[in-house]
Amino acid sequence: MAKPRTLPIFTTPTDVAIAFYQAFEAKDLDAMMNTWAEDEEIVCVHPAGPRMVGYDAVRAGWEQIFGGDARLSFRLEDVMTIETVGLAMQSAVEHIALGTDGSAHGMAIATNVFMRTPSGWRMVMHHASAAPAVTASEAKGPLH
Repeated sequence: MAKPRTLPIFTTPTDVAIAFYQAFEAKDLDAMMNTWAEDEEIVCVHPAGPRMVGYDAVRAGWEQIFGGDARLSFRLEDVMTIETVGLAMQSAVEHIALGTDGSAHGMAIATNVFMRTPSGWRMVMHHASAAPAVTASEAKGPLH
């Protein structure tokens, strides 16, 4: 008889975000899915990828990513978080290094949305897109 799965309880949105990126780097599908709400209204979009909706689709997307040989590591910058009683949003610039030496790298802009559930905070949306190449002066200027 299979042992029932014990889900971790994330007490803050930050705890979920940390576990999410740790699972991503470790390519640990079970740990990754433990960060997500078990709901059919969750959404995940990877850079240049399709919009995946629902628990099974999100899991299949991560399974495909983790099936590759690439090892990724993340460093977050310019993290901004808005938190209410039951919902939190995090926007960050992901600096992504590929491989063990980190010589290949890129950047993505990510939005993560977390919801307070009966079993603690869980991710309900991750949307990442390739970051445009900008100079430091352009990044500090107004958008229009």
